Amino acid sequence: MQDVYLSLGSNIGNRELYLHKAIEMLGNDPQILIDKVADFYETSPVGGVKQRSFINTAVKIATNDEPLQLLDKIHQIEADLQRVRTVHWGPRTVDIDIIFFGTQETQIDKLTIPHPEAFNRLFVLIPIKQIMDHDSPYYAKVTQKIDQFPDKDQLIAKSNHPDSYKESIKRSVTNLLSTIGEDPNRPGLLETPDRVARMYGEIFASTGLDDFQDYKLFDDPNKDSKMVMIKNIPFYSMCEHHMMPFWGKVNVGYLPKNGKIIGLSKIPRLVDFVSHKLSLQEKITDDIVSQMNKILAPQGVAVVVDARHMCVEMRGVKKTGSITRTTKFSGIFEENSALRHEFLQSL
Repeated sequence: MQDVYLSLGSNIGNRELYLHKAIEMLGNDPQILIDKVADFYETSPVGGVKQRSFINTAVKIATNDEPLQLLDKIHQIEADLQRVRTVHWGPRTVDIDIIFFGTQETQIDKLTIPHPEAFNRLFVLIPIKQIMDHDSPYYAKVTQKIDQFPDKDQLIAKSNHPDSYKESIKRSVTNLLSTIGEDPNRPGLLETPDRVARMYGEIFASTGLDDFQDYKLFDDPNKDSKMVMIKNIPFYSMCEHHMMPFWGKVNVGYLPKNGKIIGLSKIPRLVDFVSHKLSLQEKITDDIVSQMNKILAPQGVAVVVDARHMCVEMRGVKKTGSITRTTKFSGIFEENSALRHEFLQSL
């Protein structure tokens, strides 16, 4: 088996969570053995694109895979974790690079080993040195390059929460319980921080993700421009103003263009995607239309959302059972009042 050093980074959403998931997925492969994992470090982004700081780490693995086999597996893990490659040096849920692969040197279109930027990036070198065997043929050069960086303590710092996003949430919930006058150690609350952390991992799963990826398009052989509609899709979200729930039903219709249609089950998945983050009902309505237009480029999209808001019912005016409706039309639905009326009447 070959010893391989990987560099991992994330700067979207729950950064630590994405790194932990990527490492777990690597370890689940029968041809990959996780040997060592470095601490997590917070670093400034490179490449001139304005974005959030990265959390970086390094992993030493042993594998029987050839370099290109491993690269294909890495790209699949990145895709499964919704890595989007639209902007060079842009933000990403996870980025995994092969830095060293035993003593192999490779230079082909898809892969260069050692990584061409390996010795120019402190956020790569410091985590790798932490887990690198001292008898590695690269250890001396890695150490030398680190020592050559000026002000290295200002360029990279250990993450405040290397133990994962879940532990950070648990600490915060415990502090919140104490602050409101509760006793976090009383029997009814002992497991509350853990429950909240697991819940947040689910209901905020789309935080930081801009584009819906989990879909498949089809061609309608008839090429007819008939309206496609799904009604009463349930959704749940959290208001960004008070972090209180709002929930309701979404109705989506679109008119295909050139027979291009989306799998029906993917529209409810899209609704889940846009709602699993801190948001507003108005934004969810707009985001569904925007995503449908990006994915399909149809003749038009129509969306109606009806929802109840706990920030209206539980606090403030306390108007129980009130319904808020938001609507958004694009393309032919905006231009053609008869088609718009047909969609609204069908509700």
